[in-house]
Amino acid sequence: MTAGITIVDECLLGQLQKNGYGFVRQNLPSTMVDQLLSDHARSLLQAVEFQRSDATDHRAGHVAFHVLEREGSFPTLLEWLIDHGVVTTLERFLGGKLVLNSFGAFNNLSSTDASTRRGIHRDVRSWSADCLLMAQAVVMLDEFTVDNGATLLLPGSQHSPEFPGEEAFEAGYVNAVAPAGSIMLFDSRMWHAAGINLTERPRRCLTLSFSKAFVKPQFDYCRALGEEFCLSRRTEMKQLLGWHARVPSTLQEWYRPEDERFYRKDQG
Repeated sequence: MTAGITIVDECLLGQLQKNGYGFVRQNLPSTMVDQLLSDHARSLLQAVEFQRSDATDHRAGHVAFHVLEREGSFPTLLEWLIDHGVVTTLERFLGGKLVLNSFGAFNNLSSTDASTRRGIHRDVRSWSADCLLMAQAVVMLDEFTVDNGATLLLPGSQHSPEFPGEEAFEAGYVNAVAPAGSIMLFDSRMWHAAGINLTERPRRCLTLSFSKAFVKPQFDYCRALGEEFCLSRRTEMKQLLGWHARVPSTLQEWYRPEDERFYRKDQG
């Protein structure tokens, strides 16, 4: 499917602009969810050794950062987001071309430390007022319910430079309840938290951040995935991986023809 690349979901865009969050109307196919779950589990296992090397990190086995690899279902997920107009909708919402800022995996277990699960935070550290810099995507690999700790969002808090306070958060949050395969998008300025999982079952998801192309991503996906992988992708995927927003490190890289430049002029 390629026709969706230029499609903007006006309904979803309206939800993002009005409420600061919204759900992609088409859920992921169950077969893709199964593949994502398999890669999600593998990513968490791979991250355990790195995280346990820090004695103060109690998230080992629950959180994995920058899990995008050449193989597996994660690149397929990015292609799906491109093909179904999710990326172009976010471009309209943020007002410019995007790059993938981060790609992580999370498992909200009943045994997860409470401060991790209910830590109220926002995902963009610097207040940018009305200049939108980043948006989040939560890919729900299990059903999100009140009982299993669905994400908590405080609508309207994306317009406030200061933390609204725990009392205001508790009084005003909404639960992001949705079936497995759902994708929720929200403004990165919005204060939110993971709910408390009261069940014995996992509540798994993938957490993706998309930022304007001129914002420094958390991870150099182009270097991590390699030039051969990036060059073999179509234009929209190269853009998302940050191929057109790289930083030159030599004058030879700087003085390139326009169509070969590391940082293209349409990146903002």
